[in-house]
Amino acid sequence: MFERLALKYAAGQPASTAMSWFEGEASFDQLSRDVSRVACALFQLRDLVPSVVAIRCVHPYRHWVFILALARLGIPSASLPGYVDANFHRSVKILSPDIILLDEPVEGLEQQVLVLNDAWFEHVCQTGAECAETITVQPDDVVRFSVAGGTSQDARRIALTSRYVETAVYHLLYQDVLSHTHRPENLRVLPTLGAETSSGFLIILSALVAGTRLQMMTGSELGLVFSQDIPTVAVVSPRHVEGILSQLPPGMSPLDNLFLTVAGGKLPKALCASIRQKLTSNVQVVYGADECGVITIVSTDVQSSDDEVGKPLPWVGLEIVDENHQRVSAGEVGRIRVSGTGVIEGYDLDPAGTEAQFRDGWFYPGDTGFVDANGTLHLQGRADDLISFGGDKFDLERLDERLLACAGVKDGAMFVVTDDQGLPTPWVALVTEDDFNLELLSKWMRAVFPNLPDATAVWIDALPRTENNQPDRVALQKAVKSS
Repeated sequence: MFERLALKYAAGQPASTAMSWFEGEASFDQLSRDVSRVACALFQLRDLVPSVVAIRCVHPYRHWVFILALARLGIPSASLPGYVDANFHRSVKILSPDIILLDEPVEGLEQQVLVLNDAWFEHVCQTGAECAETITVQPDDVVRFSVAGGTSQDARRIALTSRYVETAVYHLLYQDVLSHTHRPENLRVLPTLGAETSSGFLIILSALVAGTRLQMMTGSELGLVFSQDIPTVAVVSPRHVEGILSQLPPGMSPLDNLFLTVAGGKLPKALCASIRQKLTSNVQVVYGADECGVITIVSTDVQSSDDEVGKPLPWVGLEIVDENHQRVSAGEVGRIRVSGTGVIEGYDLDPAGTEAQFRDGWFYPGDTGFVDANGTLHLQGRADDLISFGGDKFDLERLDERLLACAGVKDGAMFVVTDDQGLPTPWVALVTEDDFNLELLSKWMRAVFPNLPDATAVWIDALPRTENNQPDRVALQKAVKSS
């Protein structure tokens, strides 16, 4: 029933723009009609009683029409990545949909598929009948599935109930009221986080509920969109920001009407300085996860250090605990755990994963930190050995195992080098056969780790090792920085 929240604005302001993209735009009235007609055309899906229907549709407007139409029918949905690669097939495996709606045929799928191309969509929206039946959804019915992979090395399925989605939307709207109170009216929202994540889904849904215009875009259009002097709110990851900065026109002045929220916790000083110098001075940092929503929020204007991420939001319970799950004193570093109405109960159909990160109503994101005397959270690192590349977590030892199994690799190791903006980037040291093909290694690694960013490769004569015969990643890092 979350489509009723999303389309409520159509009753009062039907002519206002709900969503725009470079080829066009749609009003709330058009969105409401298109959702109703697509729901009517898909009504027989209810007879199949699917537990989840996944959507792969590259066009952002049509993708959201499908999401809202399935919600109208009381059918749980999930979004798949638009680009068909190893990550796409990994998402299909994790989500395990009964049916997949496609905008074009995709090979290698075992599920029942329904190809609904552009011609089908246009025909239904222009000539189809509207859905007259109202489907009742109970508060604890699951209405949405997504993949979470930002807090551990394994991506897992999350199930969102109707009650959870509604509560999360209200949280985001209230959070928006708390922050950037000086913003002008008639803002547009740039959603850079995809609908395949619960965070991206909830941000877009909340913008529709608020009646705010959504400006949809592709990755290659980031620089163009962000260079426009139009009142804009955007939620981005640190990697998105780096991409945006690289695409900006030379000599562009910072934008007073751009209000940027950087998700992911700690924002390195160098990257923050580049944002404020080249893009906008209106920057805030949020710390959170798909499993619990936003935990803290802070403006970079008041940060005393880049590890400071703000105070917990009103609906968030936050504690710092030791290895025995006992609270520690203010200023003492320990494991972060959170509770509250924004925390899911666990991973869907994954008791082992749930046991690892959920305990007695608390969610453990895997980070360490401390709370100072003023109640402000400071992030310190990870409680495990995972490294974050582009928002996803990786175990370097597991990467090494895969690397060493590649044909032509005699020895090697993954290691981390911080880039000019202060973000960790993957590097690989290699001892290989003379005719080794680096492209084959890239495909080999991504077959298991599809979200692994491009790694910088260096060839060496012998891999440095510690006294315990482990790869000396510190020595590799120092060698790169000194070169």
